[in-house]
Amino acid sequence: MPSEEAPPPGQKSPAPAHARTASSAISQAVNEVMQIVESLRQALNQMEDVLELVEVAERQKLGDEREIDSLRQLLRQLQHPRSGRGERREHDV
Repeated sequence: MPSEEAPPPGQKSPAPAHARTASSAISQAVNEVMQIVESLRQALNQMEDVLELVEVAERQKLGDEREIDSLRQLLRQLQHPRSGRGERREHDV
């Protein structure tokens, strides 16, 4: 059975193969987690963009509804003029 030689003074012994594998697995896991975090950040940014678009659409919708209500009110006034208005015009002629 070969005996392991001690490294010369001042030098570290090379890491055993299983330690390098564990370190590599941990590094890989860290990289995967970092990729997931980056993906989540991108998803959050996209969701914030969508939220902004929805808020703009809501404001536009409210403005459109106000304009439609105003036009309906004007249309009602045109369809049903107030009594007395037409009479005054006839008398003024």
